[in-house]
Amino acid sequence: MNVKPVRCIHCLNPAGTPEADHVFPASWYPSSTPDTVQRWTAPSCPKCNRELGQLEKDLLIRLVLSTAPGSEAAAGLAARVFRSLGLDVDGLPEKEKAIRDGLRAKIRSEFIPPGEAAELPGKIPGLGPPDGRSMGALPIPWAGLSIIAEKIARGCEYKYKNRQRLIMPPYGIRTLVRESDFIPEPFAAACKILDFGPGCKIRRLFFTEDPDTVWYFISIWNTLNMHVRIELEAELLKAEQQFRKCKGIVPPENRRMEISPYLRNIKPEAPGTG
Repeated sequence: MNVKPVRCIHCLNPAGTPEADHVFPASWYPSSTPDTVQRWTAPSCPKCNRELGQLEKDLLIRLVLSTAPGSEAAAGLAARVFRSLGLDVDGLPEKEKAIRDGLRAKIRSEFIPPGEAAELPGKIPGLGPPDGRSMGALPIPWAGLSIIAEKIARGCEYKYKNRQRLIMPPYGIRTLVRESDFIPEPFAAACKILDFGPGCKIRRLFFTEDPDTVWYFISIWNTLNMHVRIELEAELLKAEQQFRKCKGIVPPENRRMEISPYLRNIKPEAPGTG
């Protein structure tokens, strides 16, 4: 009997020995998440899982440092990040201490002073000091946020009602930044809520004329709001003219967070077309 190979939901290649990739990054769940909350995983090849895991760690540090602490939706995350930077932790082995010291120095080097930051474009809605006071800016690559948002959407499509759907041509996927988590009618009433706890609110909307056309509205820590659209690639190309373009800056190479070229260049193809 022929057994269909398990495919990675990201690159669509046979996963070999598949690994369980958390749909919402495991390290991004706040400590306030109830034990009863679903923590979906989906199959990933080791390469995609490893590369995405590193991106999740890099983004977590920068996002938490750009997010108001103290809310239930982000409970415990600041302490987690501080420990990863070697703060509020004692007794580390010298090698581990050196690694964390180096990471802390790297983050410090990326900060842009308040006077410079005020004139720069590209502020991501929801991030930054809640009271309007600026302590400077920490550049966060939009491409990284887009990769994570699309990873979440791919995982949800695979797990939702056990569809095991893979996003492949002729369908494509795009991410838009949103000012808030508000969804206008009639879309809001038609959304299905996926419960990932206080740290991640996901609403799924499909279109009856084509159930494979799906929109995801993702709110992370009640702070970062993204809209992921899964549609026919031809329709996405038409709609792109109306998408809000993210304008930002390109910091010097030694003062910015890098994204793996592997993740930037993944171009999934339908099985058998490669």
